[in-house]
Amino acid sequence: MTISYEDAGVSIERGDALTEILRKGQKSDNIGNFAGLYEHPFIPEYYLVGCTDGVGTKVIPLCERGHYDTIAKDLIAMNLNDLICTGAKGMFFLDYFATNRLDVDVASKFVLALRAELEKYGCILLGGETAELGDLVKEGHFDVGGFMTGIVRKDKVLTRNNVKDGDIIVALKSSGPHSNGYSLIRKLHSEGLLNNEYFETALAPTHIYANEVTALVERGVIHAAANITGGGIEGNLVRSVPKHLRAVVYKDKITKQPLFEELKRLVGEEEAYKTFNMGVGMCLIISEKFKDEVFEKCKAYEPFIIGEITKHEYQEYGEEDINFRFR
Repeated sequence: MTISYEDAGVSIERGDALTEILRKGQKSDNIGNFAGLYEHPFIPEYYLVGCTDGVGTKVIPLCERGHYDTIAKDLIAMNLNDLICTGAKGMFFLDYFATNRLDVDVASKFVLALRAELEKYGCILLGGETAELGDLVKEGHFDVGGFMTGIVRKDKVLTRNNVKDGDIIVALKSSGPHSNGYSLIRKLHSEGLLNNEYFETALAPTHIYANEVTALVERGVIHAAANITGGGIEGNLVRSVPKHLRAVVYKDKITKQPLFEELKRLVGEEEAYKTFNMGVGMCLIISEKFKDEVFEKCKAYEPFIIGEITKHEYQEYGEEDINFRFR
């Protein structure tokens, strides 16, 4: 018997259901997007862009090991990698730090790491909130949330509406599971199914693709982008593909990483691809003529082509398969 993400306490289906309820209730194009676009009359040529995210239960083993710099980087990554999927450049960041009882040394190490990491991407730490919550948070642990604001010219926005038949899908390699699927990873480890070596490998900091992607946005090279987080490749890539087209992804093109091969063995292929990024941290949808430029700019993340954008074959596939197909 295999263990699923739902067995570990997380339901992707319930999250999707909530998103759909909110989308219908608010009638907003921002619901379900990687980040929200905001128009203001003072800056008519630009959108302000905002998003929020956390590190999830990966924070638990990172706290236990004192890897506060990794928590800081992961918190920024989970926000900034979403923000850049709109084409925006990050401006400022705020954090929420919740703990049982404040340890000044631990909190200061985290905040200083946060500030230093943000500087690499031209962002500032504008402020934040520190909350002592008693037994709401386990002693010796803390949880964090992040809030990122950015800006993008309206004529530079990345959107599914830019995507064309014949575009290719370029994958940027992940550093591991990034900050998703850790309730399942921790359960597999606690039950002795995932060994210590694989577990430590899974705690690697999340790659941040912001500098490379924003430079390509300025060049007008990218049509759309997808940060591969909870829900895996399919669950995120479909957010960047228009309804009249389909993303076709070839599994055999994905660069294999030993950790993901082991996770696939433990939970099964379907569950692994639904829960984890499987080695793909970011997808860029581009015209094939820009392939060499994208590969050169993103060479630090070992880019590879994993798929293409095609027209639908309605007679072959049902409506539920309309935007995506693994092959």
